[in-house]
Amino acid sequence: MDTIAKKPPAASRWFNPQLLHLKVTLFLVFGATSALTPYLTIHMQSIGLTVEEVASVYLTLLFTSCLSPPLTGFLIDRFGRYKPVLLSSIVLNAIAHHSIHFIPARVMTSQLEVRASLAADGSSVLMQATFCPSDKYLHTICHSTRNLSLPTYANNQSCGNLTFPECALTELSPEKTIVVDRSETPPTEYDKTFWTYLAIRFVAASMLASTLTITDPIALDMVEQHGGDFGREKLFSSVGMAIFTPLTGLMIDACSSGSGPQETVYTPAFYTYDLLLLGSLVSVSLMPIGRKVPSESVMKDTGRILRLPPVLAFLAFLFLLGNFWGFIESYLFVIMKAMGSPNYLLGLTYTVGTVASIPMMYLLERITKRVGHVNLLVIAFFAHALRILGYSWITNPFWCFPIELNEAISCYFMWVVASTYCAVLAPSSLVATLIGIAGMVHFCIGKGVGSFAGGFLIARVGLELAFRYVGYVAVVCGVLYKLVHLVWLHKYDGQTQCVLQPGSAINELVKRKASIVPKVDQFGSIASLGGFPRKKLDSASGTVEEQAPLEKG
Repeated sequence: MDTIAKKPPAASRWFNPQLLHLKVTLFLVFGATSALTPYLTIHMQSIGLTVEEVASVYLTLLFTSCLSPPLTGFLIDRFGRYKPVLLSSIVLNAIAHHSIHFIPARVMTSQLEVRASLAADGSSVLMQATFCPSDKYLHTICHSTRNLSLPTYANNQSCGNLTFPECALTELSPEKTIVVDRSETPPTEYDKTFWTYLAIRFVAASMLASTLTITDPIALDMVEQHGGDFGREKLFSSVGMAIFTPLTGLMIDACSSGSGPQETVYTPAFYTYDLLLLGSLVSVSLMPIGRKVPSESVMKDTGRILRLPPVLAFLAFLFLLGNFWGFIESYLFVIMKAMGSPNYLLGLTYTVGTVASIPMMYLLERITKRVGHVNLLVIAFFAHALRILGYSWITNPFWCFPIELNEAISCYFMWVVASTYCAVLAPSSLVATLIGIAGMVHFCIGKGVGSFAGGFLIARVGLELAFRYVGYVAVVCGVLYKLVHLVWLHKYDGQTQCVLQPGSAINELVKRKASIVPKVDQFGSIASLGGFPRKKLDSASGTVEEQAPLEKG
């Protein structure tokens, strides 16, 4: 009996049931990430860490969590198993991040003298202060066996009823002062609170990087196996981020008693993170992830790929993009808080960028074909520059909306372009490894350097000037990448070269067009990835090639 080639699974044009759990997983994982990680910098400040300590945390994470993405990609390419690695990463990710919530804030009190007097009718106390002390922090110059509770006002702001010793009330006048204690961050740095936070954050950042790194090769493999479009699948990660960042901000505002760092409650962010990751565990368990063909010589073949000039340049400028992304990711909320921004507005900054990225995800293939990977990465530099410089120019936080439109290009669309570029530069047996290395360079090393350098720059020149200087550097880097491509790298487009041993697993690397995205029809296959073994089948019409399906497991 004649054997015919298998066709892609039949499905409606707009819905592919084989990719349903992939969509849900991307939505939940990236939704969880955006529900918590944007608030971690200001959460660090709320437990008493200084700006320089925050910068030190990001510097340390640079060296400790950068090995997670390439190690994850190596394990996948070496053994061909996705699901166990992803499930383990999600569980450890949730445990480590929730542990951050239990780190106690370090506080101390400092004594301040403020002027206070009785109202004309003696029914209230008027204080010349910019804050309201509580009974816990209220002390006076005398002690009495009898205490009185009176309404208290600080600069016409009601502080409620505070308890004063009777002797103090009889002596209050505009010429006299009382002593109050106000909770403040201690001047000592790098204490037990800092080291505890750093240790837990190290594990959390490593597991988060591992979780996010795995999603891209999984999406690429499932799109090839079951049909679909990579950009449209990644669209659901943007939708998750657009929804949960502002939602978390609203919940934080609703649970907080004030706008100051000590009065802000971040509990909703941590529990939202937990619930979304729990849902992703269920989704991943049901996801039809296949077993990819393992590579027998991952390290040797990876070393050869990394010597290619286009790959080296790609990773170097991806590192620089990570610097700018890390800077604004870490200090965007800080500068907006300095402008007096409410928490819900902080979350809406993510919504603007992710919503703006939705049409780009649908047009990913057309845009990349017309513009090319390198040019899109150059544009990402300029988008970063406009975004960073914009915050150095505005004084009203509500002007963030037009500025955040640049995030669609500089962050979301940029990483999808970078991921598909990895699929062009590397064979299918090493795509996960190269994406892992790219993730390490961008999200770990690049982000860590940008966060660390940005923190120390802010500490020395201030928020506004730091944003302005970093924005100008982003413009210079974008121009430099374009010049390097025009002068040198353009000759490698379409003929990526590599010196390979005969019979090497990555002979297929050469002669790939480096300026186009992998071709994906709605329910076909990624023709330009082509890394899965193909076998010839006899049919009535002759010999045809069939792509061997992924082994389910």
